[in-house]
Amino acid sequence: NYLIIVGSVLLYTCVYLYVYSPDSFSEETFMCNFRIWVFSLGYTICFAVILSKTWRIYYIFNNPTAKKKAIKDWILLIVILIVVTIDLLILLIGTSIQDSRLTTVDTIDIEHEITITSDGITNENLVFICTRNQSLIWVGISFAYKGSLQVIAI
Repeated sequence: NYLIIVGSVLLYTCVYLYVYSPDSFSEETFMCNFRIWVFSLGYTICFAVILSKTWRIYYIFNNPTAKKKAIKDWILLIVILIVVTIDLLILLIGTSIQDSRLTTVDTIDIEHEITITSDGITNENLVFICTRNQSLIWVGISFAYKGSLQVIAI
């Protein structure tokens, strides 16, 4: 139950990370990648806990032998750690490769293009956008992994 709370807190803090707007390119590039890590780990932790608890209930009620064997909590913790470790490896490899890392691009804000201050200074408003250079392979691997967890849960 505490791990579900940890995963939920990570997912809730992700909302604040998406609202936060840094001032520099390097900070924004870091935040682009950090947001992905926090969201992915929060989701994986929550889902792994639910998946392991569901597996325990399935095992208890579908055990054909007359003697029911309970699965200990430490076994469920190992299952959760395996699922989260695989996700961590996917994230680590995906962000360590230069082509698949998120970068920041600035574009002109369409809604607030140019503002002129009372001093006569012209300000051009820009919007930072997180984007990938070329490779979407690690996004596909991450989606395939999380999708396969969903299928296993059914």
